[in-house]
Amino acid sequence: MQQIQRYFRKVGKAVLRFFGRVAHGSVLDIAILVCGVSLVGVGTTIAVVSSRGPQVPVDVSSTVPMSVSASVSAPPVEQEVYDPNENALDSLEYDGTLLPESPDGGEAYLDETIFIGDSNTYRLATYSLTSWQNNLSAVGMGIQHVTSTPSMYFKGMSDPVYMARAVAMMQPRRIVITYGTNNTDSSVDNFINQYRTALDAIKKEWPYADIIINSIPPVAVFRANAANTQKNIDAFNKALADFAKEEGYQFLNSSEVLKDPTSGYARIDYMIGDGLHLNEDGAKALMGYVRTHTHIVPDTRPALTDMPVHQPTPEALFNPQAASSSSSSSEAAGVTVNFSIRGDKDGGTLSGTLMQLVEPGKACQPVTATANAGYTMAWGCDVGGLYEGSGIATNGNQSTATYTVPGGTTEKTLNVWVTFSKEHVHSYSNWTDQGDTHERHCTDANCPDTNKAKEIGNHDSNGQKRESDTHTNIPTCSVCGKVMGTGDSKTPAHEHSIDHYDPVEGGHQGKCSCGENVGEVASHSYSYTDIKDGRNHRGECTLCSAEITGEHTIETREDGSTICTTGCGYQTEATKMPDEGET
Repeated sequence: MQQIQRYFRKVGKAVLRFFGRVAHGSVLDIAILVCGVSLVGVGTTIAVVSSRGPQVPVDVSSTVPMSVSASVSAPPVEQEVYDPNENALDSLEYDGTLLPESPDGGEAYLDETIFIGDSNTYRLATYSLTSWQNNLSAVGMGIQHVTSTPSMYFKGMSDPVYMARAVAMMQPRRIVITYGTNNTDSSVDNFINQYRTALDAIKKEWPYADIIINSIPPVAVFRANAANTQKNIDAFNKALADFAKEEGYQFLNSSEVLKDPTSGYARIDYMIGDGLHLNEDGAKALMGYVRTHTHIVPDTRPALTDMPVHQPTPEALFNPQAASSSSSSSEAAGVTVNFSIRGDKDGGTLSGTLMQLVEPGKACQPVTATANAGYTMAWGCDVGGLYEGSGIATNGNQSTATYTVPGGTTEKTLNVWVTFSKEHVHSYSNWTDQGDTHERHCTDANCPDTNKAKEIGNHDSNGQKRESDTHTNIPTCSVCGKVMGTGDSKTPAHEHSIDHYDPVEGGHQGKCSCGENVGEVASHSYSYTDIKDGRNHRGECTLCSAEITGEHTIETREDGSTICTTGCGYQTEATKMPDEGET
């Protein structure tokens, strides 16, 4: 029976791929389809297609190649009609609220940001796009749980804490909050009221963070009841944008990068088989959008304290069925878990059983990654979690993963991987003025960061530039030197004169009492003194007090006496007797 089921699944996937290629204009596949219709007739074709289930509508596919997970079922017949423009956001209407495109904020921007949310936010950490230190999320969590359920776990603490308390413990500069996937069966008004309550609680605990409300991700067209669900998501996102505008928050319209621009549904190649959750490519697209739609304002946080170690929330907290596996014969057959190396293949090795058949809810046999010298490593997985102390044990250059297959998974194949990366220390350029901000980047041509670890910062006016003609102090950015104002003249203008000399390379430089240079660099004029060791003398510049030491320059006279020609005072007495007649 299982062989028959696998056969029909393969046939179904082949048919989906065939019609997907037809939808994308494959000349060969269109020709095959036309010939088939000609040979067997329209009636036979309809019967065959009907027997295999409905196909993905060709008018809603994206322009990119289709890539659907193995567990994708044929799309249901939709009764609702979805209009992607019905609740589209007008950038002019939300000017100052919608975050516009900006230069890439880089890893530095992400490091100062906490990501709060449900399973799609949780996946950012499982794909190693955030760390657990800046990811406060839980599978199955809704906006109402922010204030109703203690759900954030920390090392050394026996009980979880409420989200607002967890935020205060992690002391972020900004927050990107994403809820709604688990709330679309609620009314818009109730959802916004719960959002308001959640953000009020967070601001009360930690008022120093800039809050960015992120849009709810779209769903794929093949998900059951997709049209009605996507209509609700669009309505919720518009309500969130209105709420952000009213309360002075920023709104991150990231759904626009996740949507197929033609259909308005999620891009198929960005979703896993359930049509609800982002795959790794979708998560990377989301994070790329975050980095290029930044919100950078002055940091108002007080002096930071040591942060506790955050640990992921167990999936069973909001998803009880994940606590145990089903006893059905299909689940008992197990999930295929593949272990692999990503990144630099020369960075290390994997040892253990790299393909395992494991029942949902059960743990895989341990697999160990060994990093070569000069490499770092990080684990990732399709679903579930792997983190230090729970699933990951690291000892020196070895890290062992004991991956547990989520009990509630419907996937037949899951991937676990280790990424080896060459250790790299950024060598930063000087900060350069870029108008409203300044930036710098790594100057190493082999820097692994795609954006050369570019960092962006705000100007300050803590520096000063002295205007030499008027002796005016002008406020400047202490980081990049950008002039930030006209300044106030504190000292009347005057004609410069030499007040003293300062030693500089190549001699000494005349200085005015106001600090400005006067004249050219001149050579030192030394006055020498005998050190009285029989060999050396010391010279001191008569103008700037620069010192020099050197050996005597000896001149021997006719009577055998010697004298140093520098005038340091060193000399010796005569060693010859005078001839007759001489005195």
